[in-house]
Amino acid sequence: MDFVPLFLRRHDILYDFWLGEAWRAVPDDVMRRRPHPRLNSIAWNLWHLARGQDAGLNRFVADRAQVLDDGGWMQRMNVPWRHHGGGMSLVEVEDLSQRIDLPALWGYSDAVRARTREIVSRFEASSLDAPLDAARLRGILVDEGLAHSHAEEMLQAYARWTHGDCVLILGLTHPYQHLGQMNVLASLQGVDFG
Repeated sequence: MDFVPLFLRRHDILYDFWLGEAWRAVPDDVMRRRPHPRLNSIAWNLWHLARGQDAGLNRFVADRAQVLDDGGWMQRMNVPWRHHGGGMSLVEVEDLSQRIDLPALWGYSDAVRARTREIVSRFEASSLDAPLDAARLRGILVDEGLAHSHAEEMLQAYARWTHGDCVLILGLTHPYQHLGQMNVLASLQGVDFG
């Protein structure tokens, strides 16, 4: 199977089945709750994986505006942060978990999904090995505010990535990782969605 259909199949399963089931099965109060002071909420995980995918595929790979900016999603979600959540304090995580508008978060997630499908559908397999440009990365992480903290460490990590790494990691691997965390967070609160 070629790269694009394989990616889209796994991406559809992530959104149609796993994340869709989370939205259907997990009550709002459970979405917002952190079952331990050192854990993130399900809402934070959903926001974080959407932010990583939005910024990573739109800015790093396609060199276009983020969905966040195209749809006024910061205001709609009631979230003042442009970054993707890496390096947030637990106080900030709690603030986001309580303030975020959950229907708007679902709308944002769905819009990110649609944009990702569009980008990947047009993706040339020959560009999988193209490296990310360090100067562009610095501008995105620092000037555009994608890095909350530790910008230099993020720059060093992403500078080793290719376009293919961005698509696979931020489009699939990273969301599936956080899906596992959300499943554990839900089960700790007596909810099963998997």
